[in-house]
Amino acid sequence: MAAGALGLALLFIWAALPDRPALAQEATGGQPPPPIESATPAAAAPTIAAAPGLGRARFGLALSGGGARGLAHIGVLKVLEDLRVPIDVIAGTSMGAIVGGLYASGMSPDEIAQEMKRVDWAGLFDDRPPRPDLPYRRKQDNSSAFIDFEFGLRSGRILLPRGLVAGQKLRFLFKSLTSRAAFIDDFDRLPIPFRAVATDLADGSMVVLSRGDLAEALRASMSLPGTLAPAEIDGRHLVDGGLVRNLPVDVARDMGADLVIAVDVTTPFDPVETLKTLADVTRQVAGMLTQDNVTRQAVSADVLIRPDLAAVSASNFAAGAEALRRGEEATRAQADVLGRYSLPPDAFEARLREVRGAPSALPTRIDSVRFEGASRVDRRIVERRIRTRPGSTLDLGPLQAELSRLYGLGDFEKIDYRLSRTDGGADLLIHAEEKPWGPNYLRFGLTFVNDLEGDSDYGVRARYTRTRVDALGAEWRSDVKIGRDRRLTSEFQQPLDFSEVFFVAPSVSLFDQFVNLYDGDQWVAEYEPRGATVALDAGAELDRYGEVRLGVVRGRVRGAVAVGTGNLPEFDIATGGFTGRVVIDRLDSPYFPSRGRYGLVDLFLSRRSLGADVSYDKASGSFSQLFHRGRHRIYVALDGGTNLGTQVPFYDDFSVGGFGSLSGFKEGQLRGPLFGVARLGYYVRSGGLSGRFGRGVYLGGWVEAGNAWATRSGARLDNLIYSGTVGAGVDTFLGPVYLVYGHSDDGHGSLYLSLGRTAFTGTNASVFRSY
Repeated sequence: MAAGALGLALLFIWAALPDRPALAQEATGGQPPPPIESATPAAAAPTIAAAPGLGRARFGLALSGGGARGLAHIGVLKVLEDLRVPIDVIAGTSMGAIVGGLYASGMSPDEIAQEMKRVDWAGLFDDRPPRPDLPYRRKQDNSSAFIDFEFGLRSGRILLPRGLVAGQKLRFLFKSLTSRAAFIDDFDRLPIPFRAVATDLADGSMVVLSRGDLAEALRASMSLPGTLAPAEIDGRHLVDGGLVRNLPVDVARDMGADLVIAVDVTTPFDPVETLKTLADVTRQVAGMLTQDNVTRQAVSADVLIRPDLAAVSASNFAAGAEALRRGEEATRAQADVLGRYSLPPDAFEARLREVRGAPSALPTRIDSVRFEGASRVDRRIVERRIRTRPGSTLDLGPLQAELSRLYGLGDFEKIDYRLSRTDGGADLLIHAEEKPWGPNYLRFGLTFVNDLEGDSDYGVRARYTRTRVDALGAEWRSDVKIGRDRRLTSEFQQPLDFSEVFFVAPSVSLFDQFVNLYDGDQWVAEYEPRGATVALDAGAELDRYGEVRLGVVRGRVRGAVAVGTGNLPEFDIATGGFTGRVVIDRLDSPYFPSRGRYGLVDLFLSRRSLGADVSYDKASGSFSQLFHRGRHRIYVALDGGTNLGTQVPFYDDFSVGGFGSLSGFKEGQLRGPLFGVARLGYYVRSGGLSGRFGRGVYLGGWVEAGNAWATRSGARLDNLIYSGTVGAGVDTFLGPVYLVYGHSDDGHGSLYLSLGRTAFTGTNASVFRSY
């Protein structure tokens, strides 16, 4: 998700090109000169020779890149149609390729405008499916404890992805928008001949895409290096065409255009005094790299339209309507010039009917389904996740949803599909490319909680995941935390069939923790429980909802006072018992969710028959539900635990207090074998952040009621503790950051600064987990 926001902030950085003096026939406030020779009176404009077979001059359109500013191209097209200026060939770069390619495929300017309005541009740069649709295993990777970025690890070397995002959602978007051209692989056979311009990453040469998959050509033309992974076409790795030809006038000319109308929407240079950040400087330098190619191309255009887009930045897609309006205004300003090339009404209507025609209907029947490209992921795993079968009805929406869920497995950099027409139907080819930096991955995380009075908990985390260990998709995952507490956990999850639903999971865990103990308000000691456990679980993934586990555990735990003078016993005990867990996770974000629910039930039955020195029972649970309206979020949460009527030893009591759990108290200040906390909260998204840092700033708070009790008879409503918390949170690329103040009705108060902890998935209810 952070990668998505960062991608949006950097997207189209090559559109940051310099402002230039008026060139060719640019409208600068006065009456524009004639389009061919500026010294020729308008009434005597020279006649352009008719193109062979056309009976008139052939008109070309060259559309530049420019990010969100490129939506002005739609306004230009609308006015050209109003003026009845025919367009015979189109060449486009980046956003110009997108608008130009859709128009060339037969879409009208109004249709393109509507489709662009529906696009969630920020969401396009987070390739994963919505978080609720991820498999539970991948949701665990997407938790608040880890930075939302993965590294590859191979032969001792750390590998990086080829871009912040692979462009999977962009690919699906372009597939949908170009569906009427699904069976056209020669761009000269489009209703309007078309070319997309890209750059060969191998040698920096210009690549003019004239055939193949139109959607992939559009994707290649806008592959901003470092942000979007390069597109591979015919063995060449292609990136944004703005590097070599951001305004492809000569490409349109090479297509046979007698007269070229060029639309330049690139961003002018910023004044030096406004360059305050690294991103500002990077954008400015990017403009310098492409200045010459834009300037030379603009000079050679016959008509140059340069809309006034001072109010629209390259990444501000929310200003799309303004960009479109500015495109219309700039084109109407040259109506006298452009009007000389108008067709008679009847001829232009005939031309429009020829260009639009009836959209080529997609076949309704799938005759065959084939897969190619995956080597590490067993074909049977892929096939079980695709419900589209031979003989079924073709529906692009459900098909793309299936491929998106397949992408959500986390193994693939790219999943694409092609349709080949058959007699009355189509053959479906699904092409999957696995991540070149896989299948072994590293993630890192930071956690930090400080009450600004000397009590802090901090940690550096690392997770190593080795995927696809065998054909069934076994996964070995190891977590390390180093800080105030230290923990090493390693688990091998072995699916039992190709559906990857049922599994067994042996694991081992080593831990060394420090726990503050209190007598009322008085700090007594810092206790240090440490030990090791081995466990064996059997369970099932509940599709995209969560998982259920049952297991057994054996181990040994030692405890002693590390700091303090409290009269507390040391212990050295064997542990063993049955475990159970049910998790439901449907939150749309692990940091600051706006919708969904989270539920967790944990069970531990310590048994002497399994080697434990003490028999007792524990059960705990958490539940959170989120609601939203616009920027506003409301949530309710319940946390509780019980000893099920048994005698829980003191070292495994539940604890309450601290950030997100009666926040007016110190971390773990309240302890007992029973506890309960109810919470009602509200927060609002009050602003955004640059994509370099995160996604948003939030203000809000919550009220709580709860306590921890020593006996069941003591758990009464009349001894509930009430607490209120207010503060601010920032959704950063490192994780959620909070600064909050909590105050209880009995006078306790604490100020907390937190990183990597969230208030939405329950409290840390145990002094330590002995299983």
